[in-house]
Amino acid sequence: MRIKINITVNRAVQILLLYLFFVVTSTALFVPIFAVFVTDFIGGATLKTVGFALGLYAVAKSVLQVPLARFLDKHNGERDDFYALITGAIVAVIYPFALLGVSKVWHLYALEAFVGLGDAALMAAYYSLFARHVDKGAEGFEWSLFSVGGLTISSAIGGAIGGVLADAFGFKLLFLISGIVNLAVLFLLIRLYPLLDGARPVSLPPFTPIPKNPITKH
Repeated sequence: MRIKINITVNRAVQILLLYLFFVVTSTALFVPIFAVFVTDFIGGATLKTVGFALGLYAVAKSVLQVPLARFLDKHNGERDDFYALITGAIVAVIYPFALLGVSKVWHLYALEAFVGLGDAALMAAYYSLFARHVDKGAEGFEWSLFSVGGLTISSAIGGAIGGVLADAFGFKLLFLISGIVNLAVLFLLIRLYPLLDGARPVSLPPFTPIPKNPITKH
C-alpha cells in the first residue's frame, strides 16, 4: 500500500515562514548567552542590568503592539501591514550591528526599548498577514510550521551554533552574522509585496448565540 502525502503551502506563507526561520535563528545565536555579553563587556553592568534591559524591551513592545495591530486591522488593504512589517524588519537589521557599539548601560537600555518598538511593528503586521494568507483547510498544519519551524527548531539551531561560535571567536562575530542574515532576508520580504491583496477581506459578522428555545420547522 502506498501512502501519498500532498503538502502545498502558498507563496506568501512560504516567504513569511522562511523570513521568521532565519531571523529567529540569527537572533538565537546570541540571545541565550546575552547575559554573559552584558555582564562581561558593558562597564558597570550586572545581572540586574540584564533584567531591566529585557523589561524595557517588553514594556516598549507591549505598549505599541496591541494598539498598532488594532490600527492595522481598521485600515483597508494590506499595504499598511507590509510597511509596518518592513519597518520592524529594518530595526531587526540594526539591532545586532548596534550591539557592537554598546559600551554603557544606558546605551543598552535605549537600544532594547528601540528594538521593542521595532518588534511590535514587525509582529503586529506579521500575525495579520500570516493569518489572512494561511491556506483554507491547512490552518493547523501551517500554524504548526510557524510554531515548530519558525520558533522552536530555529531557536535550537541558532542557540547551538551561537554557543560554539561565541566560545571560539567571541560575540562580535555573532552580531555580524546576525546582522548580515537579517539584512539578507529583508530582501526576501520585499518579494511579498506583489502577493498582497489590494483590499482586506470582509470580516465575519459578530457571533450570535443560539436562542435557548429554538423553533424547529417541520
